[in-house]
Amino acid sequence: MLLPVALLTSSLSGSAPVMVLCPGQDQPLTPVAASGYQATVQPVLNEHCTDCHSPPDPDSDLDFSKFTDERIALEEPDSWHRIRRVLMDGSMPPPSSRSRPSEPEVAAVLGWIDSRLADGSLPTVAISPGRTTLRRLNREEYRYAILDLFGVDYPTTELLPADGVAHGFDVIGEALAMPPILFEKYFDAAESIAFSALPKPGEENYPEQSFAPSELILSREEFFLENKNLVWMFTNGTASAEVPLAISGEYLLRTRSGARQAGTEVARMVLSVDHENVAEFDVIALPEDPETHEVRLHLETGKRLVSASFVNDYFVPADADSQSQDRDLGLHSISLVGPIDQPVVTPFESRYLDHDLGLEDVVRRIAEETWRGEVDEQSIDDLLSIAEPDASDRERLRSAVTAILISPRFLFRIEPAPEGTAPWRELESHELATRMAAFLWSSVPDAQLLELASTGELRMPAVVHAEVDRMLRDARASRLSLVFASQWLQLRRLDQASPDPERFPDFDDELRSAMRRESELFFDAILREGRPVSELLGADFTFVNERLARHYGMNGVRGNTMQRVAIPPRMADRRCGILGQAAVLTATSNASRTSPVRRGKFVLEALLATPPSPPPPGADSLDESIDAINSASIRERLEEHRSDKACAVCHAPMDGLGLALEHFDGIGVWRDLDGKFEIDDRAELPDGVHFEGAAGLRDVLLKDRALLRGLTRHLATFALGRGLVELDEIDIDSMLKELPGDPSLRQVIHAIVDMKAFRTRQAGDQDS
Repeated sequence: MLLPVALLTSSLSGSAPVMVLCPGQDQPLTPVAASGYQATVQPVLNEHCTDCHSPPDPDSDLDFSKFTDERIALEEPDSWHRIRRVLMDGSMPPPSSRSRPSEPEVAAVLGWIDSRLADGSLPTVAISPGRTTLRRLNREEYRYAILDLFGVDYPTTELLPADGVAHGFDVIGEALAMPPILFEKYFDAAESIAFSALPKPGEENYPEQSFAPSELILSREEFFLENKNLVWMFTNGTASAEVPLAISGEYLLRTRSGARQAGTEVARMVLSVDHENVAEFDVIALPEDPETHEVRLHLETGKRLVSASFVNDYFVPADADSQSQDRDLGLHSISLVGPIDQPVVTPFESRYLDHDLGLEDVVRRIAEETWRGEVDEQSIDDLLSIAEPDASDRERLRSAVTAILISPRFLFRIEPAPEGTAPWRELESHELATRMAAFLWSSVPDAQLLELASTGELRMPAVVHAEVDRMLRDARASRLSLVFASQWLQLRRLDQASPDPERFPDFDDELRSAMRRESELFFDAILREGRPVSELLGADFTFVNERLARHYGMNGVRGNTMQRVAIPPRMADRRCGILGQAAVLTATSNASRTSPVRRGKFVLEALLATPPSPPPPGADSLDESIDAINSASIRERLEEHRSDKACAVCHAPMDGLGLALEHFDGIGVWRDLDGKFEIDDRAELPDGVHFEGAAGLRDVLLKDRALLRGLTRHLATFALGRGLVELDEIDIDSMLKELPGDPSLRQVIHAIVDMKAFRTRQAGDQDS
């Protein structure tokens, strides 16, 4: 099959036979002896490879015609490492090849390569760290770093431009430029963050606990509008929220509301706390342009029930004026602000100023944590000299914080080149701590990680792995789901998805949000619970709220909160794992219909890390005319499309993978018909492998560790901040051999942190 192959070696010493597990087999083939090159390898190359890999223009600069004997072949070890990889992942010869090697032929070539690796005649290429350009913090890393350091949640999505993407991720150094306009935005951000962390007296932001309509307790369930962004009280009733208070003091009870008027009175709203009325207001504004009402009151600690009630309903259907028949109240939110009678201590002040430290020591601590390493005395003096001579200590600190945040030492991950002529070096402890925090938290190291770096303990492998475990237990590890998984599973496409409202009237922003949250929470559970990678495709649980459960046809789920549920046995073949999740299925559909091509491309790109080539210029798309849609099923139309040889090269593998998911419509609802056509989710890959439906595709992806290899490649790309090179693939091959048969996601992460490319840096890769 056109999927990665697991290579199983019984021994790599002497001339021991090599065991190869080939595509489509559960058991190894008969051991392949390390026989001669001319008898074992050259016939396969001549039959299946030299047509494309020979002069005058050999594909991929690989010329097999010159490998006339073993001695000459062994003079190019790099070529054989490349050949080994493409044979293992099934990408060569390509699906369009008229003559693909048989499984025994592939096994024979791989057996010869590994036997020559074992006896040393084919050198194992030294693993290099690879070349990574200077890395700027992307806007999510910037946001999380500021949140973790200063307790300020700066809205980077709204105020900073989107980052460039390469190799599927927005953490790739080569795509993270710093044009002058972006630096100006970082300067504006630094000033804003400094003032939020150290506000001027009288400009404090008091804590606010706000509750949206979907979070309120309603006296009548039907008060919700369909999209739940407004509590619409069409008769007398109440909306409430339980608010935990840790401090007694003065608070503001605040609401945003509007009304539809009728009769001789204005709509009236009563606010109460623990069922005792505290204020009454006339609501004059329209619901689409709400007004704010608030009352100041003293509250004690504990859980307080705050409520807003509509108290003067009016409904006279016989009224001659249809605009005066019904008086209703629309409630947008309830919030509690405070306490407002006590000094506000920002998280930054609590972290850095609640100590017996002088201004110089405070600035040093902030700089060392923000710049992720030791700071010399001259730098501290420079930071303290920025403010005007007559500035107060608070103003001097605010200026220093602004300067710290616009320094390259914060905005970039700087790793000096090796000294002298050394080609590479081990990362210094603070640099390793920075890489670990960026990988697992999308942030900067915390105090414990920096302390271990300062003492040198982080150089010890056992300490590194203990820290990885600690970091994965931390709440910040959920960012792997929010940042890595959302890009790996291409969930960001869901944000731009616009399903046709006529074809998919049930789709709305509330459903979109629940879809995405399901996939994020699911990945997080696999990570935190130490579950095997295979459960990404086959877990028997998921996360839904009432809205998403109804979308799936699940019963017994109530409320807007996402809840972990067992997948009903009747839905096991449909909904187990990410292939059955609506976020993935919607993001890989067109606006008006499913797209087997996009879904197949997703499987190749995301799950297998073997993206297809881009379509050739002028390649035709499917005929989307009404006549075409009504005259043939999507399967038949794709078959016609593949009749064009230029299209068949890429579509042969993609279409089969995508057609297996055709029982899911454009927003992930299970169906048996597509219009008037019965769904046929049988699939065949170009090499003759047959399977059926999502369950069959799941089995194909798990059969030979294909998913594990693809996920590992993506995680390594994300962790290294660059595309993988040939030598990374060798490192990953070795890593996969060391991992157990069905490793956990945690075990894969530990293995990536052990990669030489993760722990070292190469000369010349940050000279720009």
